[in-house]
Amino acid sequence: MYWLLAAALAAEPEGTTPPASAVVQAHILDRVAASVNDDIITLSELYEFGGPFIEERSGTEGVAGRKAAEREVLERLIARKLVDQEIDALKLDVTEQELDRTIDDIAQRNGLDRESLRAELERQGMGWEMYRSQLQGDLRQMKFAQSVLRPRVNITEDELRDAYNRLGSNIPRLAKVQAIFLLFPTDPAGKAAVLAKAKLLSDQAMGGADFAKLSAENDEAGFGAQGGEMGSFAVGELVPELDRLVFGMQVGQVSAPVEVATGVFVVRLQDLESSAADFETVKAQLQEQVFEARMTEEQERWFQQARGKATIRILLPE
Repeated sequence: MYWLLAAALAAEPEGTTPPASAVVQAHILDRVAASVNDDIITLSELYEFGGPFIEERSGTEGVAGRKAAEREVLERLIARKLVDQEIDALKLDVTEQELDRTIDDIAQRNGLDRESLRAELERQGMGWEMYRSQLQGDLRQMKFAQSVLRPRVNITEDELRDAYNRLGSNIPRLAKVQAIFLLFPTDPAGKAAVLAKAKLLSDQAMGGADFAKLSAENDEAGFGAQGGEMGSFAVGELVPELDRLVFGMQVGQVSAPVEVATGVFVVRLQDLESSAADFETVKAQLQEQVFEARMTEEQERWFQQARGKATIRILLPE
């Protein structure tokens, strides 16, 4: 079992030798859940990333559910760690200038300058350094996808026609959607905090938290009172910001925050119904779906290859 230890040296006058018992007072700060090559993942990191999901499984399935959920979250963190190591190896890291430009762009799109954005985030309880760290992580993941995975995906006309034929000339056309909607305040300075909250809710839902419960506790448009149900929509019936996104998602998938004029959505595709449609009508929709599926396949293929080459030790108790 690996443990992280903190050593405290007793303060003694210069020139004296402290007793052996006072030289090192080691106490447990955290437990290592796994090691990935030369990096570690701590138990606190695991719960910070997937705590709500783990606690929910524990509440319904007891100890066995907790252990299974811990392993599931740990596998996702191992994948992230392998991606981080690949980014470092390829020197794809995000520079301070890139990070600052992105922050300035986010602030500008929300009608703020950088200092106002920082003040609003800190007022809402999100530390500035934590925000920068999370944003840097998102940008690193985007660079990895664009530089490593995207070149592996080339969608041909034949693949699109194969996908169309596999559907038996039917393609999902009616989407049943769950939603969380957060309203933008009239004060522009408050918009950044709303977006930060939406990002947190999206991350929790992607991590396995119950979407209906999140909607009930946070939605500001009346969806929460009906289990997050937003309704069923055909192509073109949703606002443009949501329409293409929803019809490119897989059933059960949760979106990142999506801004509209009055607020921000986090949506989950609950179900899809089908109706007949000709190939040219649905070609763009198929392109989006096939691309997303291929990117997911390539990501999983890359992860399995990287995992096979890595030295990984799982240190969670059985």
